[in-house]
Amino acid sequence: MSHDIERINGINEIAYIGQTPWHGLGQRLTEDAPIHVWQQEAGLNWQANVSPVAFQPTADSDFVVMKNKFVIYRNDTHAPLGVVTDRYNIHQPDQILDFFNTLVESAGFKLEVAGALRGGKRIWALANVNKEACVLGDDAVRGYLLLSTSFDGSAATIGQFTSVRVVCNNTLSMADNENAPSRVSLTHGSTFDPSAMRNRLGIVVSGFEGMMDRYRYMARQDVGTAYVEKFLKTLFPRERIGADGQLKNSRGYNKVMEIFESRGIGFELRGVRNTRWGLLNAVTQYVDHERGHNADTRLNNAWFGQGNRMKTDAEELLLG
Repeated sequence: MSHDIERINGINEIAYIGQTPWHGLGQRLTEDAPIHVWQQEAGLNWQANVSPVAFQPTADSDFVVMKNKFVIYRNDTHAPLGVVTDRYNIHQPDQILDFFNTLVESAGFKLEVAGALRGGKRIWALANVNKEACVLGDDAVRGYLLLSTSFDGSAATIGQFTSVRVVCNNTLSMADNENAPSRVSLTHGSTFDPSAMRNRLGIVVSGFEGMMDRYRYMARQDVGTAYVEKFLKTLFPRERIGADGQLKNSRGYNKVMEIFESRGIGFELRGVRNTRWGLLNAVTQYVDHERGHNADTRLNNAWFGQGNRMKTDAEELLLG
Protein backbone atom coordinates (compact mmCIF):
# COMPACT_ATOMS: atom_id res chain seq x y z
CA MET A 1 0.00 0.00 0.00
CA SER A 2 1.35 3.43 -0.94
CA HIS A 3 2.11 5.93 1.83
CA ASP A 4 2.78 9.65 1.50
CA ILE A 5 3.97 10.09 5.11
CA GLU A 6 7.02 7.87 5.04
CA ARG A 7 8.93 6.33 7.94
CA ILE A 8 12.56 7.41 7.51
CA ASN A 9 15.40 7.18 10.02
CA GLY A 10 13.01 5.49 12.47
CA ILE A 11 10.27 8.16 12.53
CA ASN A 12 7.14 9.05 10.61
CA GLU A 13 8.00 12.39 9.02
CA ILE A 14 5.43 14.51 10.84
CA ALA A 15 5.26 16.20 14.25
CA TYR A 16 2.44 17.97 16.08
CA ILE A 17 1.27 19.52 19.33
CA GLY A 18 -2.10 19.05 21.01
CA GLN A 19 -4.56 16.45 19.84
CA THR A 20 -3.45 13.69 17.50
CA PRO A 21 -4.13 14.75 13.87
CA TRP A 22 -6.92 12.92 12.07
CA HIS A 23 -4.43 10.81 10.10
CA GLY A 24 -3.09 9.43 13.41
CA LEU A 25 0.62 9.57 12.56
CA GLY A 26 3.62 11.44 13.90
CA GLN A 27 5.48 12.53 17.02
CA ARG A 28 3.70 14.56 19.68
CA LEU A 29 5.72 17.52 20.96
CA THR A 30 5.36 19.79 23.96
CA GLU A 31 3.76 23.18 23.24
CA ASP A 32 7.04 25.03 23.94
CA ALA A 33 9.26 22.80 21.78
CA PRO A 34 12.06 24.83 20.10
CA ILE A 35 12.29 24.91 16.33
CA HIS A 36 15.29 22.56 16.16
CA VAL A 37 13.18 19.89 17.89
CA TRP A 38 10.41 20.44 15.36
CA GLN A 39 12.95 20.05 12.58
CA GLN A 40 14.24 16.78 14.04
CA GLU A 41 10.89 15.20 14.94
CA ALA A 42 9.11 16.27 11.74
CA GLY A 43 11.79 14.67 9.59
CA LEU A 44 13.04 18.00 8.22
CA ASN A 45 16.62 17.96 9.50
CA TRP A 46 18.23 17.55 6.08
CA GLN A 47 19.44 19.67 3.19
CA ALA A 48 18.53 19.40 -0.48
CA ASN A 49 21.67 19.03 -2.60
CA VAL A 50 22.08 18.95 -6.38
CA SER A 51 24.14 16.77 -8.70
CA PRO A 52 24.44 16.77 -12.52
CA VAL A 53 22.23 14.25 -14.29
CA ALA A 54 24.26 11.63 -16.17
CA PHE A 55 23.45 8.43 -18.04
CA GLN A 56 25.37 5.45 -19.44
CA PRO A 57 24.41 4.76 -23.07
CA THR A 58 25.80 1.22 -23.00
CA ALA A 59 27.00 -1.13 -20.27
CA ASP A 60 30.68 -0.55 -21.09
CA SER A 61 30.61 3.15 -22.04
CA ASP A 62 31.43 6.23 -20.01
CA PHE A 63 28.69 8.26 -18.37
CA VAL A 64 27.39 11.24 -20.35
CA VAL A 65 26.43 14.37 -18.39
CA MET A 66 23.21 16.03 -19.54
CA LYS A 67 23.47 19.74 -20.18
CA ASN A 68 21.63 21.91 -17.64
CA LYS A 69 19.90 19.01 -15.87
CA PHE A 70 20.39 18.40 -12.16
CA VAL A 71 18.92 15.95 -9.70
CA ILE A 72 17.87 17.23 -6.27
CA TYR A 73 18.55 14.72 -3.51
CA ARG A 74 18.44 14.53 0.29
CA ASN A 75 21.85 14.72 1.93
CA ASP A 76 20.86 12.24 4.66
CA THR A 77 19.26 9.35 2.74
CA HIS A 78 20.63 10.34 -0.71
CA ALA A 79 17.11 9.69 -2.05
CA PRO A 80 16.42 11.55 -5.33
CA LEU A 81 13.58 14.08 -5.13
CA GLY A 82 13.36 15.60 -8.62
CA VAL A 83 15.16 16.80 -11.76
CA VAL A 84 15.48 20.55 -12.42
CA THR A 85 17.48 23.10 -14.42
CA ASP A 86 20.09 25.56 -13.16
CA ARG A 87 17.39 28.24 -12.88
CA TYR A 88 15.73 26.35 -10.04
CA ASN A 89 16.39 27.90 -6.62
CA ILE A 90 16.10 25.48 -3.73
CA HIS A 91 14.16 26.77 -0.72
CA GLN A 92 15.74 24.63 1.99
CA PRO A 93 13.77 22.93 4.81
CA ASP A 94 15.57 24.94 7.49
CA GLN A 95 14.81 28.19 5.62
CA ILE A 96 11.11 27.35 5.51
CA LEU A 97 10.91 26.32 9.17
CA ASP A 98 13.02 29.25 10.43
CA PHE A 99 10.90 31.70 8.44
CA PHE A 100 7.66 30.18 9.68
CA ASN A 101 8.93 30.12 13.27
CA THR A 102 9.89 33.81 13.13
CA LEU A 103 6.52 34.68 11.58
CA VAL A 104 4.64 32.64 14.17
CA GLU A 105 6.48 34.20 17.10
CA SER A 106 6.21 37.79 15.83
CA ALA A 107 2.51 37.52 14.97
CA GLY A 108 1.44 35.52 18.02
CA PHE A 109 0.52 32.42 16.01
CA LYS A 110 1.06 28.81 17.15
CA LEU A 111 2.85 26.17 15.10
CA GLU A 112 0.71 23.02 15.36
CA VAL A 113 1.84 20.52 12.70
CA ALA A 114 4.82 20.14 10.35
CA GLY A 115 6.16 17.36 8.19
CA ALA A 116 7.26 15.92 4.87
CA LEU A 117 5.32 14.04 2.22
CA ARG A 118 6.50 11.45 -0.31
CA GLY A 119 9.94 11.13 1.25
CA GLY A 120 10.58 14.89 1.24
CA LYS A 121 9.33 15.82 -2.23
CA ARG A 122 7.02 18.24 -0.43
CA ILE A 123 7.40 19.74 3.05
CA TRP A 124 4.85 21.82 4.95
CA ALA A 125 4.00 23.50 8.26
CA LEU A 126 0.64 24.58 9.68
CA ALA A 127 0.09 27.35 12.23
CA ASN A 128 -3.01 28.43 14.15
CA VAL A 129 -3.44 32.19 13.60
CA ASN A 130 -5.61 32.62 16.72
CA LYS A 131 -8.72 33.61 14.82
CA GLU A 132 -11.94 31.76 15.60
CA ALA A 133 -15.60 32.55 14.97
CA CYS A 134 -18.92 30.74 14.68
CA VAL A 135 -20.85 30.37 11.46
CA LEU A 136 -24.23 30.08 13.16
CA GLY A 137 -24.79 29.04 16.77
CA ASP A 138 -21.90 26.95 18.08
CA ASP A 139 -20.44 25.88 14.72
CA ALA A 140 -16.89 27.22 15.16
CA VAL A 141 -14.24 27.72 12.48
CA ARG A 142 -10.55 28.41 13.17
CA GLY A 143 -8.09 30.18 10.90
CA TYR A 144 -4.77 28.60 9.92
CA LEU A 145 -1.74 29.45 7.80
CA LEU A 146 -0.21 26.68 5.69
CA LEU A 147 3.30 27.03 4.27
CA SER A 148 4.67 24.45 1.83
CA THR A 149 7.34 23.93 -0.80
CA SER A 150 8.42 21.15 -3.13
CA PHE A 151 11.76 19.64 -4.13
CA ASP A 152 10.61 17.77 -7.23
CA GLY A 153 9.76 20.79 -9.41
CA SER A 154 6.00 20.25 -9.00
CA ALA A 155 5.06 23.32 -6.96
CA ALA A 156 6.24 26.75 -5.83
CA THR A 157 6.74 27.80 -2.23
CA ILE A 158 3.20 28.62 -1.17
CA GLY A 159 1.69 30.34 1.84
CA GLN A 160 -2.07 30.11 2.05
CA PHE A 161 -4.80 30.91 4.48
CA THR A 162 -7.05 28.01 5.33
CA SER A 163 -9.64 27.17 7.94
CA VAL A 164 -10.71 24.17 9.97
CA ARG A 165 -14.26 23.45 11.12
CA VAL A 166 -13.70 22.52 14.75
CA VAL A 167 -16.46 19.93 15.20
CA CYS A 168 -15.06 17.63 12.51
CA ASN A 169 -11.57 18.86 11.50
CA ASN A 170 -12.78 19.49 7.95
CA THR A 171 -10.28 21.73 6.14
CA LEU A 172 -11.85 24.53 4.11
CA SER A 173 -10.71 27.49 2.00
CA MET A 174 -7.72 25.76 0.43
CA ALA A 175 -7.96 27.80 -2.77
CA ASP A 176 -6.27 25.96 -5.65
CA ASN A 177 -6.06 29.02 -7.91
CA GLU A 178 -2.53 30.48 -7.98
CA ASN A 179 -4.03 34.00 -8.09
CA ALA A 180 -6.49 33.47 -5.22
CA PRO A 181 -6.42 36.30 -2.62
CA SER A 182 -5.93 33.70 0.14
CA ARG A 183 -2.72 32.41 -1.42
CA VAL A 184 0.85 33.72 -1.82
CA SER A 185 3.17 31.94 -4.23
CA LEU A 186 6.94 32.29 -4.67
CA THR A 187 8.33 30.34 -7.61
CA HIS A 188 11.63 28.50 -7.49
CA GLY A 189 12.88 30.85 -10.18
CA SER A 190 13.36 33.31 -7.30
CA THR A 191 15.50 33.11 -4.19
CA PHE A 192 13.56 32.79 -0.96
CA ASP A 193 12.74 36.31 0.30
CA PRO A 194 11.44 36.11 3.90
CA SER A 195 10.57 39.81 4.13
CA ALA A 196 8.43 39.88 0.96
CA MET A 197 6.73 36.61 1.92
CA ARG A 198 5.95 37.91 5.41
CA ASN A 199 4.39 41.14 4.13
CA ARG A 200 2.17 39.36 1.62
CA LEU A 201 1.06 36.74 4.12
CA GLY A 202 -0.12 39.49 6.47
CA ILE A 203 -2.67 40.51 3.83
CA VAL A 204 -3.77 36.89 3.39
CA VAL A 205 -4.52 36.37 7.10
CA SER A 206 -6.55 39.59 7.24
CA GLY A 207 -9.19 37.90 5.07
CA PHE A 208 -10.64 35.83 7.93
CA GLU A 209 -13.81 37.92 8.36
CA GLY A 210 -14.55 37.82 4.64
CA MET A 211 -14.23 34.06 4.74
CA MET A 212 -16.66 33.85 7.67
CA ASP A 213 -19.13 36.05 5.79
CA ARG A 214 -19.09 33.53 2.93
CA TYR A 215 -19.75 30.63 5.28
CA ARG A 216 -22.60 32.47 7.02
CA TYR A 217 -24.13 33.26 3.66
CA MET A 218 -24.07 29.56 2.74
CA ALA A 219 -25.55 28.59 6.13
CA ARG A 220 -28.58 30.78 5.43
CA GLN A 221 -29.21 29.36 1.95
CA ASP A 222 -31.62 26.42 2.10
CA VAL A 223 -31.38 23.87 -0.70
CA GLY A 224 -33.89 21.45 -2.20
CA THR A 225 -33.47 18.10 -3.92
CA ALA A 226 -33.10 19.58 -7.41
CA TYR A 227 -30.31 21.96 -6.30
CA VAL A 228 -28.40 19.20 -4.49
CA GLU A 229 -28.59 16.82 -7.46
CA LYS A 230 -27.46 19.51 -9.92
CA PHE A 231 -24.57 20.52 -7.63
CA LEU A 232 -23.35 16.94 -7.19
CA LYS A 233 -23.67 16.07 -10.89
CA THR A 234 -21.52 19.13 -11.69
CA LEU A 235 -18.91 18.21 -9.11
CA PHE A 236 -19.03 14.47 -9.84
CA PRO A 237 -19.97 13.92 -13.51
CA ARG A 238 -21.82 10.68 -14.15
CA GLU A 239 -19.71 7.71 -15.27
CA ARG A 240 -20.23 4.94 -17.83
CA ILE A 241 -20.12 1.76 -15.76
CA GLY A 242 -20.44 -1.91 -16.68
CA ALA A 243 -20.51 -3.83 -19.95
CA ASP A 244 -23.60 -1.95 -21.13
CA GLY A 245 -21.90 1.43 -20.60
CA GLN A 246 -24.87 2.93 -18.82
CA LEU A 247 -24.42 6.33 -17.17
CA LYS A 248 -24.49 6.00 -13.41
CA ASN A 249 -23.71 8.23 -10.47
CA SER A 250 -20.10 8.00 -9.29
CA ARG A 251 -18.94 6.78 -5.88
CA GLY A 252 -18.16 10.37 -4.89
CA TYR A 253 -21.69 11.48 -5.79
CA ASN A 254 -23.26 8.69 -3.73
CA LYS A 255 -20.97 9.18 -0.72
CA VAL A 256 -21.45 12.95 -0.52
CA MET A 257 -25.20 12.57 -0.91
CA GLU A 258 -25.24 10.04 1.92
CA ILE A 259 -23.15 12.30 4.18
CA PHE A 260 -25.32 15.33 3.39
CA GLU A 261 -28.61 13.56 3.99
CA SER A 262 -27.90 11.54 7.11
CA ARG A 263 -24.42 11.26 8.61
CA GLY A 264 -22.44 14.47 8.26
CA ILE A 265 -20.34 15.32 11.33
CA GLY A 266 -22.09 18.27 12.97
CA PHE A 267 -25.22 17.50 10.94
CA GLU A 268 -27.43 18.56 13.86
CA LEU A 269 -25.95 22.04 14.23
CA ARG A 270 -27.90 25.13 13.23
CA GLY A 271 -27.35 26.18 9.62
CA VAL A 272 -26.06 22.80 8.46
CA ARG A 273 -29.00 20.55 7.56
CA ASN A 274 -30.37 21.18 4.05
CA THR A 275 -28.14 24.23 3.42
CA ARG A 276 -25.25 25.12 1.14
CA TRP A 277 -22.99 25.13 4.22
CA GLY A 278 -24.06 21.55 4.90
CA LEU A 279 -23.24 20.64 1.30
CA LEU A 280 -19.77 22.18 1.51
CA ASN A 281 -19.03 20.21 4.66
CA ALA A 282 -20.37 16.99 3.15
CA VAL A 283 -17.80 17.42 0.35
CA THR A 284 -14.96 18.26 2.75
CA GLN A 285 -15.83 15.35 5.05
CA TYR A 286 -15.68 13.00 2.08
CA VAL A 287 -12.35 14.42 0.83
CA ASP A 288 -10.63 14.74 4.22
CA HIS A 289 -11.84 11.59 5.96
CA GLU A 290 -13.19 9.06 3.48
CA ARG A 291 -11.80 9.48 -0.04
CA GLY A 292 -8.67 7.53 -0.99
CA HIS A 293 -6.95 4.42 0.28
CA ASN A 294 -5.46 5.50 3.62
CA ALA A 295 -5.14 8.46 5.96
CA ASP A 296 -1.73 9.77 4.93
CA THR A 297 -2.34 9.70 1.17
CA ARG A 298 -5.67 11.38 1.95
CA LEU A 299 -3.85 14.26 3.66
CA ASN A 300 -1.67 14.97 0.63
CA ASN A 301 -4.64 14.79 -1.71
CA ALA A 302 -6.92 16.89 0.50
CA TRP A 303 -4.38 19.71 0.90
CA PHE A 304 -2.36 19.68 -2.31
CA GLY A 305 -3.97 17.38 -4.88
CA GLN A 306 -7.22 16.58 -6.60
CA GLY A 307 -9.14 16.62 -3.33
CA ASN A 308 -8.11 20.23 -2.73
CA ARG A 309 -9.28 21.17 -6.23
CA MET A 310 -12.58 19.43 -5.55
CA LYS A 311 -13.14 21.49 -2.39
CA THR A 312 -12.25 24.70 -4.23
CA ASP A 313 -14.70 23.85 -7.03
CA ALA A 314 -17.41 23.02 -4.49
CA GLU A 315 -17.08 26.36 -2.71
CA GLU A 316 -17.15 28.28 -6.00
CA LEU A 317 -20.31 26.46 -7.10
CA LEU A 318 -22.03 27.08 -3.77
CA LEU A 319 -21.21 30.79 -3.83
CA GLY A 320 -22.33 31.16 -7.44
